[in-house]
Amino acid sequence: MMSNTSDKNKGGRPRLETTIPEGWKEIILDAGKEGKHITDFLITLGISWEGHYALLKRNIMYSGTVQEYQKLCEQYWYNMAHTAMAEDGGQKFNSRLWSLIMRNKFGNNWSEQTSVDVTTKGQAIEKSPIQIEIIRPNDGGE
Repeated sequence: MMSNTSDKNKGGRPRLETTIPEGWKEIILDAGKEGKHITDFLITLGISWEGHYALLKRNIMYSGTVQEYQKLCEQYWYNMAHTAMAEDGGQKFNSRLWSLIMRNKFGNNWSEQTSVDVTTKGQAIEKSPIQIEIIRPNDGGE
């Protein structure tokens, strides 16, 4: 069972931290090592999405374990591509699917977007060569 939260709830439904099975941390980390989706360990541990988000906010140990899961999972998927490239130059590797997984699952670290610097050498353009004149319709009053 998980600790690291206060024991406020004396009556009613028990807090999720007290109902999670022993070995929860290893279950989460193993899912990351195997590149499994987060729903794998949520189902195994009997945690709903709502419960997951609540635990992330209030339980430091759970939050830290999920962060470690994310790193392990990202490493697993990165290593898949690395291994495929080392074996046969990636000839049998579906790089498009891999890219999609990396962008969607690890969007904070992986992106295919490019940025264009519209300034001059990183400095802001001081005077714009474009001038705009606003012409208002004459309502006959002036």
